[in-house]
This record gives sequence, structure tokens and C-alpha cells, in this order.
Amino acid sequence: MLVTRGTGFPVAVIPGIQGRWEWMAPTIDALTAGHRVITFSLTDLRPERRAGSSFLEWMRPIDHALDQAHERQVSLIGVSFGGLIAACYAARRPERIRALILVSAPAPVWHPRPGDEFCLRHPRLAFPYFGVRALRRLLPEIHHARDSWPQRMQLAAEYFRRSLSAPFAPIHAAHWVREWKACDITNDCAAITAPTLVVTGESRLEHIVPIERTLQYTQLIAGAEHVVLPGTGHLGVITKPQRFAEIAGQFIYAANTAERWQKPAPAGADQQEARARHAS
Repeated sequence: MLVTRGTGFPVAVIPGIQGRWEWMAPTIDALTAGHRVITFSLTDLRPERRAGSSFLEWMRPIDHALDQAHERQVSLIGVSFGGLIAACYAARRPERIRALILVSAPAPVWHPRPGDEFCLRHPRLAFPYFGVRALRRLLPEIHHARDSWPQRMQLAAEYFRRSLSAPFAPIHAAHWVREWKACDITNDCAAITAPTLVVTGESRLEHIVPIERTLQYTQLIAGAEHVVLPGTGHLGVITKPQRFAEIAGQFIYAANTAERWQKPAPAGADQQEARARHAS
């Protein structure tokens, strides 16, 4: 189901590995101030799971979503795993992207951690282990995000309520990660011409995607800028949605009003785009 809210500069938001846009509801609400926000669940975009499918198969469903929203060109925000999809799309559809924002995105090449292979091979069986591991990593950030215990408990309750109402799909997630594992999008990043902002939390609070891996995009994408969302780790778009919306909004405004330096397309960009479209 395609979700569109607000008016203003068009912004498409790609959610993370949990696959559901509802987990980011506070972010979507905050971004509607000055933007027409377009979002969707990954499970709706690609409900099928086919053996041998490619990570590049995300391109056509996103094309369809933007066409369905009647937007030819958007600013694109990719959160965590959604950042991988967003970077790949920006590289292969440069004419559709006005600005690119990558939030706590993992590195283009997968770096497995202990236990990851087990989760991929047995996603249902490993779900309790995955949940406990995620909880252990996220609780310190939730604790730091608020100043009092009642506020922390309210934040945690809201987060887990959204998680229950829009449940995580471990089989889909494992399938998507296997696709990513088989695809190196490092070279794609060099083809990104849209103004790019890389957003991370603080190293001491980011326990899901190490900061140095997200910062690889500042080296791979020409002219990419980096900003830290203070007081956050991996959940900054949820724990500090208004502040994130301010940072993203300023960048998007600059890109849409031509106040920001526009990077020239690399030599042979037309041929590169044609080859990319053919490959996707």
C-alpha cells in the first residue's frame, strides 16, 4: 500500500530491514511539515520471494511507486537497510532523484557478525535470538533518548506497540539480506550525482551499524556530506524525529531551490545510465 501525506517538496522514504513503514510513523509525521511524503512497506513492494532473485529487482517496484504517486522526481531518504536500496536507486535512476539522504545505512558490502549466518539460514527459528540481540543493542539508546524513566517507558512502549501492530517478517528480511550479500553496490555509489547527505548517530550509541561503515558513503559518493544527529544511535529518526526532519528539510530545500552546488554528471553518464537500466 502506497502512503502519501502532506504537501510541499516530494520526499520518498524507504524503511529499514523490518520492512514496514509504520515503524517510522513519527518520522513520517515530522517530515510532512513542508513536504509531500511518499512511503511504503518493503513487503508490499516485493511480496514475492523467488530463489535466485537479485537485489537490483528493487528498482522497478520503486519506479512504480513513484509513478503511482505521480512524482517524476523526488528527494529520497533511505533508513538503515533502506539506505542500500536508496543508494542503488539513486545511482541507476539519477533523473528521478533531486537529493539523497542515507540514514545509518550499512556499508555497500555485507559484513556479517556472529550469529548472522544462523539468522539467514533459519529466520523463523532464529527470530527470538534476533529479537533479544536487537533489544540488547537498542535499549541503551532508548534510555539515553529521554531524561526521565516515565519518558523512557513511554518511548519504549510506543516503539514496541508499533512493532506489534506492524510485525517484522523474518523470512522476507533474510531473503533481502541474501540478495544484498550476493550484490556489491560499491561501484554504483560512484555513479550517484544527486546531492547526498549521510546521517549517523553518535558512535557511543550506535550498536547496530558501526558508524565507520556508514561513513564509507562519504568516500564513495562525490561531494557527500555528513551530519551527526546528536543524542542518538541507530534510532535517531524515531527518537528525535523533529530534529531529523529539520536536518533533512534544510538539505532538501537547498537541493530543490538550487542553492546547493550541483555536481556535474560523470563522463559517459548517459551511456552509464542506459547500461544500468538495461541491467535492472
